[in-house]
Amino acid sequence: MHGWKRTSSTPGPAVTESPISARKELLPPRSTIGSHEPAIRRLHTHLVIANRTQRVTDGAWVTLDSRALYKAAVAASEHYNGLLFDAFQRDLGCDPEIRTPLTTTHNPSQQLIGIDEELVREFSNRSRLIDLETDRLVAAWTKDHGQTPSATTTIKLRQQATLSTRAPKPESPTPLHQLSEQWQARAIAKGFQPSDVLAHTINRSRVAPFTFLDFTPDWTSAVATIARERVAGKRSTWNRWNLLAEAERVCAQIRCSTSSDRAALIDAVATAAEEQSVPLNEYRYSLPPNAGPDMQLNQRSVFDFHGSRLYTDASTLACEDAIMTVRKDDGGPAVRPSVVMDSLDSGRRVQVPRLHADQRAAVADVVLSGNRLDAIVGPAGTGKTTTLSAVKAVWEAEHGAGSVIGLAPAAASAEVLGTELRMVTENVTKWLHESLGHGAATRADRFFLIGELLSSSKYSDRRSTVFAQEAARLAATQQRWCFHPNQLVIIDEASMVSTFQLSALVQQAMEAGAKILLVGDPGQLDAIEAGGVLGWLDRQGLTTRLSTIWRFHDEWERTSSLKLRAGNYSAIEDYEQHRRIRHGSYLSMLDEAYLAWRADRRAGKSSILIAADNETVSMLNERARADLVAQGVVDAERTAQLADGLQAGSGDTIITRGNNRRIIDSEGEFVRNGTLFDVRAVNRHDGSVLAVRRETGASVVLPRAYLETAVELGYATTAHRSQGLTVDTGHTVVTQGRLTREPALREHDPRPVRERRICQRGRRLRTPGRRPLAAAVVAQHPW
Repeated sequence: MHGWKRTSSTPGPAVTESPISARKELLPPRSTIGSHEPAIRRLHTHLVIANRTQRVTDGAWVTLDSRALYKAAVAASEHYNGLLFDAFQRDLGCDPEIRTPLTTTHNPSQQLIGIDEELVREFSNRSRLIDLETDRLVAAWTKDHGQTPSATTTIKLRQQATLSTRAPKPESPTPLHQLSEQWQARAIAKGFQPSDVLAHTINRSRVAPFTFLDFTPDWTSAVATIARERVAGKRSTWNRWNLLAEAERVCAQIRCSTSSDRAALIDAVATAAEEQSVPLNEYRYSLPPNAGPDMQLNQRSVFDFHGSRLYTDASTLACEDAIMTVRKDDGGPAVRPSVVMDSLDSGRRVQVPRLHADQRAAVADVVLSGNRLDAIVGPAGTGKTTTLSAVKAVWEAEHGAGSVIGLAPAAASAEVLGTELRMVTENVTKWLHESLGHGAATRADRFFLIGELLSSSKYSDRRSTVFAQEAARLAATQQRWCFHPNQLVIIDEASMVSTFQLSALVQQAMEAGAKILLVGDPGQLDAIEAGGVLGWLDRQGLTTRLSTIWRFHDEWERTSSLKLRAGNYSAIEDYEQHRRIRHGSYLSMLDEAYLAWRADRRAGKSSILIAADNETVSMLNERARADLVAQGVVDAERTAQLADGLQAGSGDTIITRGNNRRIIDSEGEFVRNGTLFDVRAVNRHDGSVLAVRRETGASVVLPRAYLETAVELGYATTAHRSQGLTVDTGHTVVTQGRLTREPALREHDPRPVRERRICQRGRRLRTPGRRPLAAAVVAQHPW
């Protein structure tokens, strides 16, 4: 019904050759049945490009430089999708649509109109095969016992079905006609006749396809602006392939008459977007004056390749210029040297934690500099939080209590920062919303309306007093969301804050006479949107670095963690020598990670499973819950529906996926994104859940609407979603194509839970002793 394509190329040795001047051997594309899951058969296309080619000049066989193919893979995949749906409309009269919900992907794909959502789910993932086997086992159990099984028994049967459906991929593929018969039988079993599905899907399009001549230059320019702005929102720099891919996504619902029309359309939009972008270089690699003939190709470096030219956006440059201008401004607030010496040396005025040499130097650099913007960077374990605690104490000794506030990219991270440093904190998005965004605009509109009402009313009028009180409240609320003179604003995990957000914050601080302090590690997770400012400042030598690692018990881990942070492959050997890494097939690695997680749980440790994709996370969550149901830990009879399609009952662990300031727990805190809860009870009448927060013990009632839109099972999660979680151990499944350093740089606290979670007046005290993830498993997908 609809397929997808993987473009495959094999990078060879560092021997380059122009694709134009060589005879390329392309194997014809063929439709195959396959998937990364052995038990699933999804129709897709493989295009194999042989990068060994014969040079036309001398007949020698050389290796193509496959970097261009690698850069073009996403754009080629998007172009394939566009051509596919063009063919669907042209040959079958089908129309596509974007379906909701769109919560699981940043680039939602199109689906054919007329195919029921239930039928799509039937063939969408491995869980549908498990459903079929579960239905068979339930039917057999019912026949044997004369009654339907309970929910608990059904989950146990599903667990049995999960194991029994994990058959290895057959050596020889099943003939397409046999698969078609099986697919039709499954559709009929779900109540869908193939003829009815076809009748609702084909011969329904009434939209005439476009030719390239239908598009005017003004239209092309306008669409190119949309594509360029979308790329600029996600990247600080980009190349032509990025623009081509985004042009395909923007034009995905435009059907073209021929493949030539689509190619011309996308090329025109990408070219216009390229012209609107700001080039950062003429070519990626320059050609030295003394370069020999073997280093030249068409008067350019042989190492240059098509699409390697880099671009950026005028707005990105403006934001970066604003940040750098503030960084170079040394007229900001500071602390007198006498106060610093008194605080750090004698400790008579304030209570400062014991500092090591590099931490002490970092404190002095920040509070004495007078820069409007400073930054502290360091790998995990260098004591950034301890350093910040001293910075806060010294700053408040000079400028008074409450003169330091904190911001972080996520609400959960902001809460941790506020708890550890005992200060007011907020997440960056909320702050900008209330200080400069829609929240501030709404208050301003109301304030001016109240002003007009006040001016037209008499002072003796009772309504005049009410208006005056509301005006004062609105002004006071706005003040809460403004920086103040001599204030220090700490932005934690600054590498995850986008360039546009940082620019807005530093401009606000500049106008208020405040100081910004960026804190983080450029080697860990970056901003989802265009970012990279913290790393840029660090490479320019404009940051204060913490270099000594204190977190580890074993010396080898200190060195290896720095290798891992730098992307040095030799770190893998270090971790493998100490049995921190396991590798094998996809399913065996899922088993090993899960069994290690289960062993930690049974030993009384808090643990988390981390995977690269939502499907693997869902599989691990479902397996964990089934295991706990079988043990009698989780109640499967009375459950609530969650956003991930799974269910939760008493005894389950859940994780929130959205902030909700209207849901308040027993300690007065609102529900934050990324918080772990343990389910205590499910209300059978309204579908709500009574849950207890894992870290503080606070109880809260989560309503059904929130559960179904923003809550998932919390046994497994992705690397980004694990940000801010505190656990004893973690087990990461790294799949092929996802082997990056970020998932392995998750942290955990090796101390027992009872030692680590010390609560005092509702606040969790931070204790030392964290280290990088204890173990990772590398899964090899069989594609």
